[in-house]
Formats: sequence, structure tokens, C-alpha cells
Amino acid sequence: MAYTEKRTGTGGTTSYVGRFRIDGRLRSTRAFRARRDALAEARRAEEAGKRGDWVDPRSGMLTVAEWFSAWQAGRADRAPRTLESERERFRSLVAPTFGEEPLRRVTHDDVARWAVEMRGPGRTEPASAARRRDAVRLLVALLDAAVDARRLTSNPARTPSGRVPSLPRASTTKPHRYLSHEQLRRVADATTSAQARPLVLLAGLTGLRWGEVSALRTGDVDLLRRRVTVERAYTRLDDGTLLLGNTKTHARREVPVPRVLEPELTDRLGGRPGTALLFTARDGGPLRRESFDRHAFRPAVRAAGAAVSTLQELLGLTATGIYDTTALTAVRRVQAEHELPVTGVVDPATWAVLVAADRTRRDGMTRGEKIARTRRLDVVARVTLRAGAEDFAPLTLHDLRHTAASLAIASGASVKAVQRMLGHESPVLTLRTYAGLFEDDLDRLGESMSAQFAAHAPTTGAHDVLSEASSAPAGVVDLSMRAAL
Repeated sequence: MAYTEKRTGTGGTTSYVGRFRIDGRLRSTRAFRARRDALAEARRAEEAGKRGDWVDPRSGMLTVAEWFSAWQAGRADRAPRTLESERERFRSLVAPTFGEEPLRRVTHDDVARWAVEMRGPGRTEPASAARRRDAVRLLVALLDAAVDARRLTSNPARTPSGRVPSLPRASTTKPHRYLSHEQLRRVADATTSAQARPLVLLAGLTGLRWGEVSALRTGDVDLLRRRVTVERAYTRLDDGTLLLGNTKTHARREVPVPRVLEPELTDRLGGRPGTALLFTARDGGPLRRESFDRHAFRPAVRAAGAAVSTLQELLGLTATGIYDTTALTAVRRVQAEHELPVTGVVDPATWAVLVAADRTRRDGMTRGEKIARTRRLDVVARVTLRAGAEDFAPLTLHDLRHTAASLAIASGASVKAVQRMLGHESPVLTLRTYAGLFEDDLDRLGESMSAQFAAHAPTTGAHDVLSEASSAPAGVVDLSMRAAL
């Protein structure tokens, strides 16, 4: 039972402290001038202890920075890149305002004001909405953990209903980029290194993340079952260090390999030991994203994405970026003039004729311009174009993952199948990420149901109902006869 004790301080001042028991231990409240206030506080604490809600006020005196260090120490199983990003976000955005503040002194108003005025180190303007949103989420998670650890009674960043009103509005996300099968093949054809083509096709048809692709071993590829086992991934830290660890979701999965990739992967395997990396850098180590992007992927994308315009330029036509009937007629004329098969397909032989004619029209160019043009046309000449082909804007390596999702959905794959292929934690994430692609399913569903309904329409004008003279078939109850009984 709660009670009070009288204390006499220096100068004869009198105060009272409440005394109460929690888990068998006798504890004290802070000092009050009035006995009733001390007793009321002791009774509240005692009742909270019985409900399991009591928090020792001294545990909340740990600073936010000290608690962040302790909190991260308990998250050692997280991806190194995740922990590094949290440390950078805390150091640059959270610590300047709350780092030295005790947990119990962080208030809701402080968090709301900080979320709006948050600035990066050495900056005079507020940080971007995305950065502020990530920083607020980090602080909210940090304070939630303090509540779970019984260092705080409640999270000051949340309202009593659990909402976080200070969370900055999410900025408009970059729209996903998708390639068609023809455009993906065009990018792969435009690559110039032996391993770039299978890597682009593998990423564009399976949706593997870069860290997963670069960590594949030859033993992870089973061409008999047409499966790739994904259980490792490389993570690049800010200092350039590559760490080999689990995948993003810490889950092992198998990804189907389209049959068209078998020849490409067979060449890469080439009898190498199962522990060897499937794709490597020049020194035999792991292939780095920035190096592959700069030297192989971006040049191929630039050439393949502008191949139609380049063709129209060589033909002396207005560059529209679409291989239309005008360009098709011009290509056929060139093929006929040079005794090539008149197919309208721009193949290496057709490119060779067009490039040779272009070399005779370079008198006004400098030597450097001639070399640059020759290199660009050498890459474009690796691409095959057919009528209807379109140019496309530059894209990133990660857009190959979006392309794989788009092509899978277009082929009729279910949400669950796409989720398993991409390695998402749940189908909800797949739907949230690619909801727009599944909207076409409604059109197909409507057409399918309409076709099935029409297929069962009567052809003689009769209806599928029982006439008065007929008897009910086995298993069918005649309700009119039951009513008569």
C-alpha cells in the first residue's frame, strides 16, 4: 500500500515523497511540498505497476544518442547497408536536435517543429521531403523501441491514437520504366562485352536485384531444371567496400530461367567450378555496379534507345523515333539497290550499307567527331530493327527489375508468382509496387466472362428451364410440388 514519508531539508524546509512497491521492490516518487500530492503520485505509480504500465523515470534519462547506439547494437542481424544508412541519417538529421536530449524530455511539439525545419549539416534550407520523412521514421522507430524497452511510457512522436502527424508528405516517386521484349533484346544486342548480354537478359527476364546478380555463382545455375538459386547478395557501403551477405529479405528463393537464356548461360558456365562467380570484374573479383553501368550498360542503352532515330538520320528522313511506313519504304529501297533481301528488317548487312554511305558524307567533321560517330554507329549496327520499333528514353539498371515484373504480368503471371520471382516479402508489396500493371487484368477478366456467357447463349431461342410437362431430373427438387404437399 502506498504511503508517504516526511523529509526535512536544509533551512528547515519540509517535503514529502511517496513510497510504493513494484515487483517486490520499495520505490520512491520525487519530492512534493504537499503530502496529498506525494500520496496521489505514489498511488498512481502503484496502480500502473499492477497493470504492468509503470516505467522507472530514471531509465528515461538516457540521451537519444546513447539510446540510438544501444538500439543499433541489438539490430546486428540487419543488412550492413541498412545500418549504415541509419547511422548517416541519425548523425546528419536527428542528432543535431535530439542527440544530447534525454529520452523523457523529447516532446510532441519538439518533434513536430523539427520535422518541418529539419536541415542537413551545413545547410541553410530544409532538407528534402524524402530525407525528412526518412529521418522522422527513424526517430519514431527509435522512440517506439524505447517504449518497448520500458524507458518511456509513450512515444512523444505519436498521438494517443498512434498516428504520426508530423510525418512529412511523401514526395512524388519516380515512375517506373518498362521495356518491351523487343527493346530488351535491343539493349542486350547493343552490349559489347561477353558477359554483358547474358547479364542484361538475366536481369530483365528474372528481376534479380544487382546485388543478387553480382553474387551468383556458377553452381547456383541449374539449366536442367531451368532454375537459378538466389541466396546471397553483395552490398556496397558508402566507402566502396563490398560485403557479401544474405539477400534483402534474408530468404532463399529459386527463380525460373526462360529457355531463351540457356545458350547465353551455357557459355558463361563453360565447365567452371561451382564456387566461381558467374559474372566477374577484369581482375576476377565481384563485378561492381558503377563500373558495369558506365562501361557496358549505359552505352548500350543510349545506342539501342536511339536506334530508330539513327536509322532515320542515315536515310535522310525526319527523326520521329518510330519505325513507320516511310522508313520501311526507304529501307526496302536501299536493300533492293544493293541486292540484299528486301525484308524491311534492318540487319547487320543493311546497317553496313547505310554506314558505308554515311562515311562519304563526313567532309565537314573534325577527326574527333568522325571517330565518335564511327564508334556510335558500330554499336547501333549490332541492333536489329523491324517495322513498328520505337525509341525509348534512358533507364537505369534497376529498371530491368521493373521490366521483368512488367513482362511477367503481361504474360499472365499471378501476383503470387511475381512476388516469388522478385523476392518480395509479401504479395501486398508486389501489388502496391505494380498495381497499375494489374489493372489490365480487369479488361481481360471482363472479356473472358463475356465470351463464356456468349458461348452458353441458347441457339434455338429456348431457355434452360423445366416445362410443365417435364419432370425434375435426379437431384433437383420441384418446389411447386413441395408447396402442394
